[in-house]
Amino acid sequence: MGIMRHSLKVKARAVGLSIASILAFGGLSQSIYAASEGNEDAREAFAKAQEYRSQGDVRSARIELMNAIKADPEWIDARVLQAEVLLKLFDGIGAQAELDRGLALGLNPADVRHLYGHALQLQGNFQKAKDQLFANDIATDYQGYAARILGRVGVQTGDNALATQAFDRAVKLDPSNPDLWVDIARFRAGLGDQAGAINAVDEAVKLEPGNIRALQYRGELLRFQFGLGAALPWFERALQIDPNDVMLLSEYAATLGDMGRMKDMLVVARKIISLDGRNPRAFFMQSVLAARAGKYDLARSLMQKTEGRIDGLPAVLLVQGIIEHGEGNYNAAVDKFRRLISVQPNNRQAQNLLARSLYLAGDASDAIEVLKPQVNSSGADPYALWLAVRALEALESTKEAVSAFNRAARHDVGKGQAFQPDTPMNVLAAEASRAPGNARVVIPYIRALYNAGNYGAAFAQAKRLQNGNPGASDAHILVADTAMANRNYNEALDALDKARRIRFSEPVMLRTVEVLRAKGELQKSGEVLAQYLDYNPSNVAALRWMAYAHLETKNWNVAKYILENLRKRIGENDALVMAGLAQAYTGLGETKKAVAAGRIAYHVQPSSPVVSHFYGLAVLADGARNKDAVDLLEKAVAIAPNNTVYRNSLSQAYAVLEKEKASAES
Repeated sequence: MGIMRHSLKVKARAVGLSIASILAFGGLSQSIYAASEGNEDAREAFAKAQEYRSQGDVRSARIELMNAIKADPEWIDARVLQAEVLLKLFDGIGAQAELDRGLALGLNPADVRHLYGHALQLQGNFQKAKDQLFANDIATDYQGYAARILGRVGVQTGDNALATQAFDRAVKLDPSNPDLWVDIARFRAGLGDQAGAINAVDEAVKLEPGNIRALQYRGELLRFQFGLGAALPWFERALQIDPNDVMLLSEYAATLGDMGRMKDMLVVARKIISLDGRNPRAFFMQSVLAARAGKYDLARSLMQKTEGRIDGLPAVLLVQGIIEHGEGNYNAAVDKFRRLISVQPNNRQAQNLLARSLYLAGDASDAIEVLKPQVNSSGADPYALWLAVRALEALESTKEAVSAFNRAARHDVGKGQAFQPDTPMNVLAAEASRAPGNARVVIPYIRALYNAGNYGAAFAQAKRLQNGNPGASDAHILVADTAMANRNYNEALDALDKARRIRFSEPVMLRTVEVLRAKGELQKSGEVLAQYLDYNPSNVAALRWMAYAHLETKNWNVAKYILENLRKRIGENDALVMAGLAQAYTGLGETKKAVAAGRIAYHVQPSSPVVSHFYGLAVLADGARNKDAVDLLEKAVAIAPNNTVYRNSLSQAYAVLEKEKASAES
């Protein structure tokens, strides 16, 4: 913005500027002060501020502008530039205060309506922001800026039509503005157009390779697209330009934490607090770290320092609930988890935590109600089933408890299915027919068809949706799921490849591994896992699959290393991790460790054929209790009689027992 011209214009305009117009604009003082041209000290500080700003160091620019304003409080140019810098720092209140002062000094409102609208937008005062941004006296040079901020208002108020129109106008007026393309990228991502978002932010980076917001959002999109590790180089590149950007540091710290690099996260969080002593995200990240370590008193104390400013965020509700649960305040935990589920109704982790809190609070009946959507689906996880068993036992519903326990024991929980829609099929079909390109309408219909076993019709609908939404990862995943149901593996892989190019998420990774394994392409499935783990080294699901793949190929040491690390992270209550360790140690000949791991797995899930099988093999390899080994292997076969691997292991055990018996008789 050409700030220096304000001091040239103000004398001509100050006399004609009415008191009423100033009051209407910002409710300012009724005195109009004579504007200054800026004294020598103010101009020197102003020049330094401009230099810092050109380098992307807006915090240093702000300090120099404070010096300029202190040296000459009535210099309009310094006030306006300070407002622009404060807007860069997301301080809408401070920016408005500087603009108000500039107006009182004689600044023409039309020259800063775009900045005033921006300040109001940052404060969430959307109607007043629109009043400024829709004004018909905004100078031509600033209309692109105003349209961009109006687009933001549209996004924040959920008015997609306004956002689309505003951004389209901004592109026509100011197509080379990188900040505009970052805003467009965020808008497209919010609409589910990940590919369009990537194209937009790439344009921003191309226009200004050193733009902090563009580099940050490119990192965020890569984190979403490929995984946590992919974002770090972009965040670090931006931090080289401005190492004190709080928003950027927050994203960087959160990513480090999600990768399991907790010490690094803590260092960054502390830096954020040194820059912004009331930053709620920094205190929240420290609270997460304390909660993970079981230091719930410290976690609560750190959470209190957020001053409630982020209490409504799902992640915050989750950690608050975990803190209450960890301290035994189960009713308080129930309240937090219920609030979380109200905003994320399909969050299974939250459902499980709520059910456990209800159960421990003595409300087994409500715990069952929470778990019903999962337990009644083929996609229930073993932990949810285990919780249901405990709750059903408390209600003395023995038959239902046994059924749920058997499902958990077999690990035959199936792939996560879509939740059953409540709307009748004919209604869903009619709605999809009226709006075949509307994903929100069509997806429930596809889910209903899939759940009804009508895979052919589900696939046809999914393909139609995919063709109309090529930039949406979920559309491609739906095609893959329906193609898999039809055993059309090549079609599924093609759809997953398209989804992967948009977002290489855990669901995409798991489905790709599943399809490749179904095709017998085990090496390729391992390569997919390795690529995913490059960017997501702490992902539990991927690490499990990698460990199982190494167990299959008898790479015992590698499998042991992965599983032992998982054991440290998630504890010993995961029967499959402990059974895998029993298998790995058996393969390594470390039979004492194998038996110990198998014993833990069996204690967790004694009715699991997988656990019984690997525990039995460990006991057999140890040689001290061959009869017990036979009993365990017989149990595995009894639970899963059609499993040829279990039957072969049992035959091997019978042979060892016969040989032992013959040796004893001779």
